[in-house]
Amino acid sequence: MGDLGFQYSEAFLQWLWGNGLFDHKRLKTECGRPVRILDLGMHNKTDGPDFISSRLAIDGVVWYGNVELHLKSRDWYAHGHQKDENYNSVILHVVASGNSDPVETLNGSKPFTLKLEKYLTKNFKVFLKSFQSGKALPCSGNLNFISEEVFYKQLDKAHSEYFEKKTDDFLTFYDPNLLPSEAWKKALILSVWDGLGISHNRQAMRLTGERLLGRWNGKEIGAGIELAIEEAGLRGHSDNDWNLKGVRPANHPQKRIEEAVLMTHEILMTPFEKFLSKDSTEMWEKFCDKLEIIRSSRLDILYGTVFLPALYTLGMLFAHEPMKREVRTIWDDLQTPIPRSLLKKFKALQLKSGNYRKKLGSIHQLKSYCMPGKCSECFVLKNAIQS
Repeated sequence: MGDLGFQYSEAFLQWLWGNGLFDHKRLKTECGRPVRILDLGMHNKTDGPDFISSRLAIDGVVWYGNVELHLKSRDWYAHGHQKDENYNSVILHVVASGNSDPVETLNGSKPFTLKLEKYLTKNFKVFLKSFQSGKALPCSGNLNFISEEVFYKQLDKAHSEYFEKKTDDFLTFYDPNLLPSEAWKKALILSVWDGLGISHNRQAMRLTGERLLGRWNGKEIGAGIELAIEEAGLRGHSDNDWNLKGVRPANHPQKRIEEAVLMTHEILMTPFEKFLSKDSTEMWEKFCDKLEIIRSSRLDILYGTVFLPALYTLGMLFAHEPMKREVRTIWDDLQTPIPRSLLKKFKALQLKSGNYRKKLGSIHQLKSYCMPGKCSECFVLKNAIQS
């Protein structure tokens, strides 16, 4: 791939093949025979060809076998594959660039050769430069191929996945040894404590909430706050690991503990049946108003990432389909102002619309796609390949 401007590793080439990041429609072997991929094969992590159990239609004939990839054709012989019987079943030799001289296996067969460089689109080649350049986001230096429509399609996907993840997160707090109503309320309370501890004090907040539930019946708010602060150890020795470095007054654990106690009180004092009522999705806002908790972006985020997943789980537990549908509809349309500091990496994309700042899926997009470099699973990259 010489014209891409830098040398790729063989592992990177395997990533390209394994994720199908090339133009499949016009593939031809170096001897001019059309290739149709029926199955890319499974990535082989042990000795032998790179991809096994591949299925290819070459010049109309279906071939079953393995695929080997190299940066250069000569690497076949440099690696000694012509002497290794493990490579006798290779049906296609994929090379990145350079000469495409034919190769031969130990049993005398001559696999077809495909030069992959020809089938990488111009936009994708530009993208690849940024993929390994160390930029904040691989997309950020290549605005020429980013379609906002495709970006927001990807964001919708991430938004849906994020809801499923938060539902799974909620279930980690659910204790099946308790009665369903008790287990659900406890899971909701611990989820609230966990959320109010983001990002540096989640574990300490969860532990404080867990201990509080063992000592407090939820009736006297003042007593609950005193007990929680005592359990937290904020006024003396503590085995909780609190991180107070750089914490602003509004985010100090004591303030978050007070908010968590207020929410815990309201959840415990609310009859369980009310959470199954038709106006249950409005209860979070009513709690905030009743308890005179100052609405913040954090509490708005927790409505989406804690309360809605909790209600959806409740709908699953009690086979309440209308509740599940309503919750998903609210989630799909939910607009939650997210602190710009969380999404600052998106600024480099210079998108005309800033709607991503109000979509919780943006957080999931960054954490699960952009930052880990899972570009091959993103619609933005797939659009670049097809452009």
